[in-house]
Amino acid sequence: MADDPLTPYGWDDRLAALFELEAAEAGEPARVTTVHRGESDVVTRVDRRRVTSPPGVGTGDWVAVDGDELTTVLPRRSELTRQRSDDADQRQVIAANVDVVLITVPLDRDVNLNRLERELVVAWESGAVPAVALTKADLHPDPAAAADLVLARDPRVDVVITSAVDGTGVPEVAALLQPHRTGVLLGSSGAGKSTIVNRLLGEDVQDTAEVRAGDAKGRHTTTTRDLLLVPTGGVLIDTPGIRGLLLWSADEGLSAAFPDIEELAGRCRFRDCDHEPEPGCAVRAAVGSGELPVERLASYQKLKREVAWAQRSVDPLAAAEERRRWKQIHKEVRARNRP
Repeated sequence: MADDPLTPYGWDDRLAALFELEAAEAGEPARVTTVHRGESDVVTRVDRRRVTSPPGVGTGDWVAVDGDELTTVLPRRSELTRQRSDDADQRQVIAANVDVVLITVPLDRDVNLNRLERELVVAWESGAVPAVALTKADLHPDPAAAADLVLARDPRVDVVITSAVDGTGVPEVAALLQPHRTGVLLGSSGAGKSTIVNRLLGEDVQDTAEVRAGDAKGRHTTTTRDLLLVPTGGVLIDTPGIRGLLLWSADEGLSAAFPDIEELAGRCRFRDCDHEPEPGCAVRAAVGSGELPVERLASYQKLKREVAWAQRSVDPLAAAEERRRWKQIHKEVRARNRP
């Protein structure tokens, strides 16, 4: 396996066995490096080529190709997804078969903790492990304090302070991708994702641009999701900046990203407690005592409502159950207000 040309891209014994089971007759193994409309760029044992591909293929997918046609997509061990911004009934695969979701948080502006929580939910839901790269550390008066803010939200994640000016943190980011692991960069435009890629690869393979001085917003310099081989080991998927990261399905991601609230919820009097003004709500009690910041609960509830809405948009049974729940709530309110 060590001499297999696909090994640097993550090919291993597990994938070899899976390919033999799922796609042995469908062509030769390959990994998707970029997805276009109706086509994909792939790397095989002998070359790189562009092939026709069906909808739903994602960068990072392991596939079988026969000539210039992608014939089979192997089952994914993880997938980073979001709700399509132009179609609430469809999900979009940002990256497939990733081990690490590297969330980029720029320090040339205030740390957006609400966005970070949203990104952590998406990352945990993917089946991969999140990590956080604090970029542009040279523009922040106290990067360590910013790292503490992130760790206060999730002490389990690796937080790496980086700077494109002197290469601070680049070896630590590279270490997250070894041996033969796949990472994906997630963050807004102008967050420094492409700069990290260029530092890791040792050359300017991705375009970069300055952010606007007025609002610290960047423009999209990366327009496709590209899987790139890192010289020190592993691969990295660079993605376009995502302005609106709409959740698709994230029940497990919510639980993983908000373990403090989940732990408190286990003490609530009612199992289906919504953590509104309800009797015996341990979450609300923690807010009242100062144990849980009210802003964190508000963020959790907003994300939970968004997930429920996304599920109702595609699941008639979920929509019917939500209507039934609210009908019962209105009935109880009318009963209480009846003279």
